[in-house]
Amino acid sequence: MLKRIIFTSLVSVLFLGCLNKQTTIVQTKIKYETVYLSANKLNKKDPKDLEVYPQNAQSYTKNIKNLTKRQKDKLYKEFFELYFRPWNVSKMTMSKKNAFWGNNYARSKMYGENYRRISKEWFERIIKLSNMPKFASVKQRAITVRNSDLKVFPTSKPMFKRFDQAGEGFPFDYNQNSSINLNSPLYISHYSTDNGWAFVESSFASGWISVQDIATVDADVIGKFKSENSYYVAIKDNFPLYKSYVFKDYVKLGTLFPLRKGKFATVIRDNTGKGYISRVDRNKNIVSFPIKFNKKNLNMVINQLIKQPYGWGGLYGNRDCSLLTKDLLTPFAFPLQRNSFGQTRNGKYISLEGKSNWQKKHILKTQGIPFLSLVYIPGHIALYIGTYDGEPMIFHSTWGVKTIKNGVEGRHIVGKSVISSLELGKELEDYNPKKSIIYKVKGLVLLTK
Repeated sequence: MLKRIIFTSLVSVLFLGCLNKQTTIVQTKIKYETVYLSANKLNKKDPKDLEVYPQNAQSYTKNIKNLTKRQKDKLYKEFFELYFRPWNVSKMTMSKKNAFWGNNYARSKMYGENYRRISKEWFERIIKLSNMPKFASVKQRAITVRNSDLKVFPTSKPMFKRFDQAGEGFPFDYNQNSSINLNSPLYISHYSTDNGWAFVESSFASGWISVQDIATVDADVIGKFKSENSYYVAIKDNFPLYKSYVFKDYVKLGTLFPLRKGKFATVIRDNTGKGYISRVDRNKNIVSFPIKFNKKNLNMVINQLIKQPYGWGGLYGNRDCSLLTKDLLTPFAFPLQRNSFGQTRNGKYISLEGKSNWQKKHILKTQGIPFLSLVYIPGHIALYIGTYDGEPMIFHSTWGVKTIKNGVEGRHIVGKSVISSLELGKELEDYNPKKSIIYKVKGLVLLTK
């Protein structure tokens, strides 16, 4: 049944353009099925790294470099400048062209969750719903009242590219821009034509968000939210939050709360969409912000993130590579950007381009600061955590190891956050050394300049 569905519904639109013009129909069918079944390999076991290297933080946090007072003060100031930026701007900081970059997908072959190509008419409807003429017209401040997502288009429907190609298809939904936590300040550009979605800028990303997940806020609410001199942060992941013992939401690691009259404050949406300050019940998993950058706290934060499922763009409440590093370091007040390339700008960047694999490892071991450095690979980012048996080690969320067999690229799926070397999966028979982490490493980011 799988092969029949693959061939009849997809081969004509997905693969013919990649074949040699001399290829026959019979060859097309065989080669297509081979590509599909090998592109995303269902694994019986994890790469050897996950057995050889301990999957716990305490094996790596023996010598932690303390932050100076100057560094801590600088981080704290920069963190809140970034966090409250949507409430401090007077206009959209991005251009109309950049806001609607997703419209370019209308000229591509995109597919829905049913493996069928998304129609031209669907794109026309969704672009009309985006209400482009009203861009930057609303100029409202808002805040998220629950955990949500920022979408490329005002719809929760997914968009996929080629299902037959490694690194495409599920879970790579191109309509997912980022997840966003409760209590995140926003600046509203405009609403969709049906008023069901708002196009917003947050401190780290922009996109469409359901209006049910936000509340508009006036100067009084903003003043009360920002007036506190002390803030609190969630140091656990996915625990329930209550208001007078009534469930409100699950709290994500790194979510911030101001304190008002002895209780944590949040914003509630009334039936008109406006927000008002409300207190929620105290919780032992929410502590004074920031927490100390030390061995105990690093162990506590990292160990609860190890083995969590990979989540492209934060889908399903999971984390991709850059969201992992961002959320991990938020309780310590590190103001990281949301994507991997953006995070290269959050510290001193040391280029490793043109270096051999040995030279890259040497530079990481001699210049990298464990737990205070990021390793950058185009499209990927990882936290450098020091060495183990002489090998530089990283903590990262990864979809899989890039493989190649008979000239066809595939993935040995890992699908979770792991501690590994820079040669994850090198023992695999179809390991692709020219697409490995170490081969593609481009730079080292020192987070404390």
